[in-house]
Amino acid sequence: MKISEVSKKTGLPISTIRFYEKQDLIHAKYVSRDSNNYRNYSTDIIEHLLMIKTVHSVGFSLTEMREIQNSNENPISLDMKIDLLKKKIDEVEKQKENLKKTEAILRKMLKNKLNSKIHVK
Repeated sequence: MKISEVSKKTGLPISTIRFYEKQDLIHAKYVSRDSNNYRNYSTDIIEHLLMIKTVHSVGFSLTEMREIQNSNENPISLDMKIDLLKKKIDEVEKQKENLKKTEAILRKMLKNKLNSKIHVK
């Protein structure tokens, strides 16, 4: 299957698929070359790219996505996979706390602005 078909089936732009290839998120087992040197993708690439898309959408970095991918190809313990997910949850919790603090500061700034007298010369 050509890259345009893969793009349509996954909803990923062609440039993203190529980027993932350059980042070693797409292994050679998913890609072969035609006699004219065009890439020909296996049907298995669809499921693989949808997994990458999902993992990326919940905030995993490229490095973390490689770890997940490697864990799928080189079986690691369930405990290690759970650890990876727990770390991501911890990161999300910290981000939420930071956003709450930022929101509180912004609200305080807004309140102070509205409650203060503005002097114009």
